[in-house]
Amino acid sequence: MNTSFHAPRAHVPWWVVIGGFGLVIGGGFLARTLADARVQEIDVVGNVRSGTVAVRHLANVREGERLLAVDLSEVIDGVLRHPWISRASVRRVFPSTLVVEVEEHQPALLLSYRGLYRISQEGTLFARARSSDLDQPLLTGIDPELIDRQVAVARRIVGDALDILHAVEASESLSVDDLSEIHFDEFLGFSLRLRNGGRVHLGYREAAGQLQRLGAMVRAGLDLSSPHEIDLDLDGLAVATPISA
Repeated sequence: MNTSFHAPRAHVPWWVVIGGFGLVIGGGFLARTLADARVQEIDVVGNVRSGTVAVRHLANVREGERLLAVDLSEVIDGVLRHPWISRASVRRVFPSTLVVEVEEHQPALLLSYRGLYRISQEGTLFARARSSDLDQPLLTGIDPELIDRQVAVARRIVGDALDILHAVEASESLSVDDLSEIHFDEFLGFSLRLRNGGRVHLGYREAAGQLQRLGAMVRAGLDLSSPHEIDLDLDGLAVATPISA
């Protein structure tokens, strides 16, 4: 006798069928909505010295352009043309917005180089300084020809000047507000020129250790409120000579 066995037919609940159709229809609607989304607004976040209008201009995105068609890498490249901007990212926010987030250079020094330029905390020469906004110490003594022809050497000098600046920030005897200029001399090394007319010669020695010696002199009675010529570039010695008015 032949026998056969048939599995019972599964019955799909009606609400599953309707839900499936709803997902298909809804997915298609969502896809069309995303594809048709247009740029109506560009938000700029993180900018202080770079103007919002300038950033939007450099982003070069037309109002009404399809949001998904915007080349985000091109937007970033455009925004990075602004001299104050060091990093940038872009994201889409549906239904109609591009958000441009920027990080700006943090100025640390001014460089005398065929005019005055700003140097960032990372050692990047990034923007010409305006005469109305000169609130950082000035780095002098670097020959413009050296900057043009021996970039690596000039970069090392700038890096050493930033190390000196950080050592001043950490010093107990001096503050950045006391500092007018960091001067470089290829034969004598670095020296600090203070706002009261005083001068501190560091040479090529490590700045933090030199300023610790200066701190010991202050604790021993040296008064830095009056201008002195101070030479710390001596083996085992430090000499402070008052500067007469």
